[in-house]
Amino acid sequence: MRGEELLEFVKGQFEKLEANALDIGLKAVSRDGLVIFISFIAKNTSKEYLMKCTYHDDDRDPVVGVSFVNPQNPKESGNQFWPSDKRTAIKNTNNPPFVCIPGVYEYHFIHHQGAPVLRQHLSLDNTVSDIIGLISK
Repeated sequence: MRGEELLEFVKGQFEKLEANALDIGLKAVSRDGLVIFISFIAKNTSKEYLMKCTYHDDDRDPVVGVSFVNPQNPKESGNQFWPSDKRTAIKNTNNPPFVCIPGVYEYHFIHHQGAPVLRQHLSLDNTVSDIIGLISK
């Protein structure tokens, strides 16, 4: 998905995420073009995280690329801002770190090439909820 079609898709995903923010346990949600920032507090540690969700303007299915950045300064990134889920789906010690679950760009197009992208993988609120669930256990 590319161009205006992708922008409309991302806008729709953002609006749906924003509408479900309280149910998912989000602190704040913001969008800058193809990038959505999601702030939340992990239930098990009370630590704040800022998830940066980036859509890629290419011909692939619009699954989101996920990274974590400094909650105080979103331009600052690094492994120190990544959580650990203790189940190995959050690859925070890899270089670069990545999230290894269906619905995430790095899973489908880098580390598990050919893994099918199903309808539920295109839903940002499903993906975000899954990631927060892994981190908050």
